[in-house]
Amino acid sequence: LFSCRFSLPMDPSLVKEREAFLRRARTMQYVETPRINQQAASSSVKSSSPSPSPAKRLATNPAQRDYLTMDSRPQNQGRFALLSKVVKYMKQRHLERDVHPLSVEEILEETMLQDAPLSDVKWLETEALPNNPKIHSTADGKFVFKPKYDVRNRQELYQLLKRHEFRGLGGIYLDDLAEAVADVERVVQSLGDHVIQVVTPHDKKVVLFYNDKSFDLGIKEEFKQLWRAVSVEGMHELKIEEYLRRNGITSMSADRKTFTLVTKQKHTGQKRASNRPVKLKDNEHLQDILKDFSQK
Repeated sequence: LFSCRFSLPMDPSLVKEREAFLRRARTMQYVETPRINQQAASSSVKSSSPSPSPAKRLATNPAQRDYLTMDSRPQNQGRFALLSKVVKYMKQRHLERDVHPLSVEEILEETMLQDAPLSDVKWLETEALPNNPKIHSTADGKFVFKPKYDVRNRQELYQLLKRHEFRGLGGIYLDDLAEAVADVERVVQSLGDHVIQVVTPHDKKVVLFYNDKSFDLGIKEEFKQLWRAVSVEGMHELKIEEYLRRNGITSMSADRKTFTLVTKQKHTGQKRASNRPVKLKDNEHLQDILKDFSQK
């Protein structure tokens, strides 16, 4: 193999331009910036940026987001279940005549709920129990059950129904009395005919009313039988009125008496005088003394 090298002469003008460019480059001043490692820069940017919260990191994954929702839901359900157990226990204590107030710690101890979370215990003490209409809070921070009606026995229930009747307050729900009186149905039955029980058609709840016997009328049994023996089915008021008239009984009429309006009649014979000179009758007793000077 043979290698041949050829050298071609350069254009003198190009050589001069090249040398002039090199001279200008040597005289120019410049500052060299140090090169930054790309990998180190990216790691520093990641470390400087704020890390997202755990909830945001979990929210990016749909499965983890569903887990968060399922985890927060039982917390609220657990709180209200705890409140329901506490109120039910306080109601049972009241029915058993154990009415001294208890603190939240004592309630949880008696209901064997000491393992409740501290946040739920704080919620019971500061929000749930003080704002519950069935619970009364004392000045020392304790709680006791508060029924709607403060009755304890048969006599107090009788007086309550009687007071409601005389004041026009209406009836009392049996469910409200069941919160204050143990075995309330047996107590109501012991009152006998002093109580009237009515079942509401919309919610089928029992309402109790006091039976005021002063409105009862003593009617003999024979009149009751006669009343029941008379049949008025298919008869209207005109037939009943005609039957009473035939038997010499006059029925009352609800017709109003008609009044005719009396109009004032005009008298045609008398005509009103018009354009007549007015004759003055004053000072007639001075006719001989007065003189008329109008024509002079």
